Amino acid sequence: MSENSTETPEGGVSAHVYQKLFRMVMSNDIAPGSRLNIDKIAVELGVSTTPVREALARLETQELVTKEPMRGYFVSPIMSGEEFDDLWEFRLLLEVYAASRAAERANADDIDRLRRELASIRPVRLLDDDYTSMATFRNHDQCFHELVLDIAGNRQASKALAQAHVHTRMLRMRFVPLDGYHAIQEHDDIIDAIAAADPDRAAEAMRTHVQNAHERIRAYAQ
Repeated sequence: MSENSTETPEGGVSAHVYQKLFRMVMSNDIAPGSRLNIDKIAVELGVSTTPVREALARLETQELVTKEPMRGYFVSPIMSGEEFDDLWEFRLLLEVYAASRAAERANADDIDRLRRELASIRPVRLLDDDYTSMATFRNHDQCFHELVLDIAGNRQASKALAQAHVHTRMLRMRFVPLDGYHAIQEHDDIIDAIAAADPDRAAEAMRTHVQNAHERIRAYAQ
C-alpha cells in the first residue's frame, strides 16, 4: 500500500504494520507454519487489531500467509521443490520475452533508467549475514526486473512478475548466501543487449541470468 495524500491515518498504520510483518516473514523471524495471533501482534506493535487484520489480508493476497477457518492466520509453508521449479519456469518464459521486447522498444530514457538503477547498487557493500545489505540488493533486483517489464510495455506481465518476485525474495532471504556481484554483472549484460537493440542477445542474456539464479537458489534450498 503506497502512502499518498488521500490515504487515511488508519491506512498509514496498516501500511506500517504490513511492512513490519512482511519483513518478519521474509527474514524468517516468524517461521513457516507459525500461527499469527492478531491480538498479540497488535499489542506488540502498539496498534489496534484493525490494521493488523488489514495487513494480514494483504499478505494473504501475496500467498505469504494463509487463513484457515476457525483457526486464523498462519505463515505459509516453504515451497516444495516442484513449486519452486514451476515458479522459475514461469519466470523464465515471462522475463526472456520481456527482455526481447524491451530491446525492440527501449529509447534513450529507458536505457538511462536501467543504468541508473544498476549504478545505485554498485557502491553498496553486500554482506551475507546482514539483513539490510541483503534487502537492499533484493530491492534492486526486483526494481531492475520490473523496469525491464515496464519497458517491454505489458502491464499484465508486470503484475504477474511482481507476485513471482515476492516468493523469489522469500527463498533468497531464507536460504541463499548473497551472490549479488554475479547478478549485477548479469544485469549489466542485459542492459548492454537492450541498449544495442538486439532482441535475441537480450533474450539470451536474460535466460542465462534467470537460469543462473535458479541454480544458485536451488543449490541451497534443497
